[in-house]
Amino acid sequence: MASSKDEAGLKQGDRELDGETTRRPPNGSAAEHSPSTEKSSLGPAKHAPTRPAATGGSASSQPGSSGKFSFAFKASSKPTPTAPKPEISQKFNAPAKRDPSANSGGGGEREQEPARVAPAPAPTEPASARQRTELGNRSTPEGPKVVVLPRMRKVKKMMRRLKSRPTLEADLMGSESVFYRKPGNESVVGSGTYGKVFKGVNCYTKGLVALKRIRMEGERDGFPVTAVREIKLLQSLRHTNIVNLQEVMVEKNDCFMVFEYLSHDLTGLLNHPTFGLDSAQRKDLARQLFEGLDYLHTRGVLHRDIKAANILVSNTGVLKLADFGLARFYAKRHQLDYTNRVITIWYRSPELLLGETQYTAAVDVWSAACVMVEIFNRTAIFPGDGTELSQLDKIYSILGTPSRQDWPGLAEMAWFELLRPTVKRRSTLAEKYGDKLTPAAFDLLAAMFQYDPAKRPTAAEALQHAYFTTEEPLPRQAVELAEIDGDWHEFESKALRKENERREREARKAKDGSREKDKKRGAEGGSDGDGDGDGDGEPEAKRVHTDEK
Repeated sequence: MASSKDEAGLKQGDRELDGETTRRPPNGSAAEHSPSTEKSSLGPAKHAPTRPAATGGSASSQPGSSGKFSFAFKASSKPTPTAPKPEISQKFNAPAKRDPSANSGGGGEREQEPARVAPAPAPTEPASARQRTELGNRSTPEGPKVVVLPRMRKVKKMMRRLKSRPTLEADLMGSESVFYRKPGNESVVGSGTYGKVFKGVNCYTKGLVALKRIRMEGERDGFPVTAVREIKLLQSLRHTNIVNLQEVMVEKNDCFMVFEYLSHDLTGLLNHPTFGLDSAQRKDLARQLFEGLDYLHTRGVLHRDIKAANILVSNTGVLKLADFGLARFYAKRHQLDYTNRVITIWYRSPELLLGETQYTAAVDVWSAACVMVEIFNRTAIFPGDGTELSQLDKIYSILGTPSRQDWPGLAEMAWFELLRPTVKRRSTLAEKYGDKLTPAAFDLLAAMFQYDPAKRPTAAEALQHAYFTTEEPLPRQAVELAEIDGDWHEFESKALRKENERREREARKAKDGSREKDKKRGAEGGSDGDGDGDGDGEPEAKRVHTDEK
């Protein structure tokens, strides 16, 4: 009887459950986590139907004769069910246990979620230090933890030792530019189309320098191309017989090239009123000249302005080539066109005077030969009046008129027809300089003064000539230059020449004045027989005495 009642109750519960399924709330609602849901999900698996757990309603249980119970979901309008047994309520109140097979599908129990662990704090030390700390903690599991501090590397600061500079003078401390200064108004040591050259003093080392100011006036490009070329060349040249460019500095609107200072140039030295060079010293200067040229030509550089004023000489007799404003690199294996408006006209070779543009290093050799004659004779060998025609006439008067046998490419010169010589002349070089030079020196000069550029010796071949190698006396450096008082450059020699010319003019004026006085005195006193005032008596004797003085 009891079993029939239980079955009837189960059927009624099933019907009520079917009716309640239509009122099931959506997933994720608050009823999903109600205690009734948890109780229904924990019922016995044998007698409970395999249905999804209801999300709403109340649960009721009726114990059977066999000690088992059943439950059904009822609407809120039903009467409150009887309280379950204590052991059953304990099961319902216990926390839900989840089975790992819950995620496998079907109606199995849910998998138990692992406990959430707080994230580890962000590391505040290097990984290598953390590993050492963990190893230290593992090595002492029972005792107190020993914290191993990371080893810190000492950073070595590399500092350059600055060269100590002496303190400046009190009058220079307030100046804006104190690295170089001019010693006075007499500091100008050179002047030309490029600008002026000043003597300067390094305020720290007290050493002398030459400041070459680059002229900026009239430059449409802002900076002269010749100055750029000179700076580029000098920065790549390092030789004993090449002037040293120390630096380039800019002050306000002026640009200066800072060179080492040398006390003399060849023009000033040769025009010195008291000092003279002997044969061995002249030979040494010529040797240094060709050594500097050989270095330039080996590096592929044409100087294109070799003259006595551009050759500097130190107090110890060291010769250095200077003024590279017209110098440039040239192609040794290719014939390229260059300007022929180079080299001071007194030292310019015949091919340049005739308009040649594809020239070689032979133009520098011709100029060096002119300088070599000037070293021995103290005067220029071809002093023209500044025109190409006059300069060619000077050359023809000493070396003779060139022929096609002497110079096969003569007729191919651009200006040959325009400057064709009208009179054929013979060479007078031996007559004028044969007795002033040694045989070996004359032979070397004759070879360098050939009209054909291809026949002239190179600077290296000139150094191997017998004049420098075997002929006595051998070259000797002019160390006696240290005994000369003052500096002697072309600028000083020009000033001396102007002063001498002024004195000569004053002497001529005084002489002419004395003549006028003698004429007036003769006209008034009748001392002259013919009255012309020439003065055959006492005035004439005075005039002769003045001339002798």
